[in-house]
Order: sequence, then C-alpha cells, then structure tokens
Amino acid sequence: MALINGIEQGVSCYSYTEQFIKNDDWTIDTVFEHVAAKGVTKVELVGAQTFQHYPTPRPEEIDAVLAASDKHGVEVFSYGGYVDLGRITGYAMSREDILSDIRLDIMTARRLGARYLRATGFGPDLAEAVNAIGEEHGVQIGFEIHAPHTPADPVVAEFMRVIKDKDLRNFGLVPDFGMFIERPTEIAINRYVGLGAKRETLDWIIDNRHNGMTEEEMWEHVRTTMNGGEGEKVAISEWFGFLSFAPAELDSFAAMVPYVTYVHGKFYHLELDEAGRVYEPTIPYEKALSILAEGGFQGVFITEYEGHAFYLDDADEQIDRHLALGRSILENL
Repeated sequence: MALINGIEQGVSCYSYTEQFIKNDDWTIDTVFEHVAAKGVTKVELVGAQTFQHYPTPRPEEIDAVLAASDKHGVEVFSYGGYVDLGRITGYAMSREDILSDIRLDIMTARRLGARYLRATGFGPDLAEAVNAIGEEHGVQIGFEIHAPHTPADPVVAEFMRVIKDKDLRNFGLVPDFGMFIERPTEIAINRYVGLGAKRETLDWIIDNRHNGMTEEEMWEHVRTTMNGGEGEKVAISEWFGFLSFAPAELDSFAAMVPYVTYVHGKFYHLELDEAGRVYEPTIPYEKALSILAEGGFQGVFITEYEGHAFYLDDADEQIDRHLALGRSILENL
C-alpha cells in the first residue's frame, strides 16, 4: 500500500484465525490471496499459528510461505515469535532457555526474509542480549507492549531506558492498540450475557473495574452479593487480563513513540454510523494515530483483527473497515 504521511498499512495473518483454523481448505496461500486482494503487500506471520513444527518449522513449511509470498506479491514483513514460559509445568525457564527460544524465532524470521521479529516473554534485563542476537542475524526485534500493560507502566519505561542507555540499534517496541481500549465492545458484553451473565451486573463490573478491587475481590463481591455466575466470572477474568480496559494512556504513549519499530492496530469490532462511516467505539484511534504521526513515526501500521473470539466469520469485512479507518485518519492528519 502507498505511504500516507510516512506510514504504510499492513495486515497480521492472525486476523484470519477463525477462517484459517475452521476451514480445512484454507492455507497460508489462501490468507495471502485475501490480503493481496486488498492491495496490502506486508503481513505479519504468527509462527505458533502457522507452523505445525513451531518453533522449528520444516523446510517444506517455510517453502510454502515463500511460494505464497512470491505468488501474491506479499512480503512477510514481521514474524511473530513466542516464548512459552509455561511449556514445562513447574519449571521456570532460565535466561539461557529464553534466549535459545528467541534465537530459534530469529532464525525462522531470517528464513522467511522477515525484517522484524515481534517478541514477548522477557523483561528489560534481556533486551541487550536479545539485541545482540538480532544484530548477529540482521533482524530487528520489536518487543510487544500488550494489554493489560500500558505505556505508563514502569516496565515500559525501563525498556525505553535500556534502549537509550545501551544504544540498542536492533531492538525497539511494538505497541498494541488493544492497550488503549477504554470500554468493552458490545459484542463482548453480549458474549458474556450468552454465558449467563446479567447485563446490569456486567454494567456494574465495567463501572467499578478501576475502583481498587483486585480480580479476586471483585469476583467474590459479584458472586456473594449479586448472585454472579460463570458469565460474570469469565468477564471479570478477561477484563482484568488480555481484554483489560481503562482510560487510554495517550500522554505516556507520546514518550514511547521514538522507540516504536512498528505498530499493531488491534481491534475487536468496527461499527458503521448512520452515514455509513466506519468508527471504533472502544479505542481512540484518531488520537493515537495522531500521536504516532506527530512523534515522527515512519513505518508500518499492522491491522490486527481479534474478533475471531466472537465467531462472526467476518474477517474480510472487518479488515476492510480497519484499513479504511486508518487511511481516512492518516490522510487527514
């Protein structure tokens, strides 16, 4: 896609999770075909989702990706790695274990021709060592900052300090816009209702999510005083975890921009207003993208649809909406 104010749009293959898993006739070639049809030429490939033999894909698995890339004119811009800290029950991975996993992911990124590895599963204390492996193999490392973390978290500040103080040239940050969710999507709320939750109880949980209760305290209160059941329990668990929401930390995000390698444009469901215009009801996209552009970010903004959690089989429609939304915002900055 063409650059807009120095920013290019791409798509994460993770956006097609439901189709890729559910349909036996979907392969990575199918995913690339759908992406290319949108005029997008850069993708992020998620290793654990794509390869049966992750983290060490077989040669034929790599060849299939490269063939699809060549056929459809789609570049594997970034490779999504994963440090499985819970792989062995009761065993705490050592520094060497973690670096070994990261090295495997970096080597796969090289085999795919990816310029970036998206990394998770370690702290700032390993950033310098990971940077060294990236330098050795010619791959840039982007550590993902994902909900429930925010740009204001001390660990993010420490990553930035290490990058600056150690002058790390092959290490940066990948902000995931899911950390800017200010309230749950209506579709998510309806899912919990489908699990038996009462709407009024869910509204109470949303209103009191940041009143100082821990996850355990909130569940105990809802269970004992509001007759909460499985639906409310799942909602509380997810809203304290990967679907966490809070007022967006946009001021802190501005300080993070100089350390950003590329961006995950996470979203769960985009709506249309009465005039048919696309809008994001839970994430302040216009403000966040404005901060990126004003901070001098020049790079790739990856569309990442995570609505497969709601089984709506609408990935193409939602990705199209997100690309249109991003394009509209960027063109008007």
